[in-house]
Amino acid sequence: MSPERHSSCMNTLAKRLYNVAPDDVTLTFSDDSTVSLAMQQAEFFQEELEAEGQGADGTTYRIVDGDSDDTLLVARETTDGWQVVGEAVDVERA
Repeated sequence: MSPERHSSCMNTLAKRLYNVAPDDVTLTFSDDSTVSLAMQQAEFFQEELEAEGQGADGTTYRIVDGDSDDTLLVARETTDGWQVVGEAVDVERA
């Protein structure tokens, strides 16, 4: 089901990322830092986004809905598991 058919309270950044993928995206964090990702997947489970992309250095990033309707929580894979990078506050086509 496309995100447009879900309720209007769905995370707007999640919808934007879903609509851009599988094209590359640039995520902007609250401190204005950015990361560009080659998207590997973006799926909705109920109204929750789960997405993964790969940075230019080969690091895998996982993206899920944040604490509010206008943020996404981003983590990167490390040798010790997943490390939270921060909350993305903007999503753009790279």
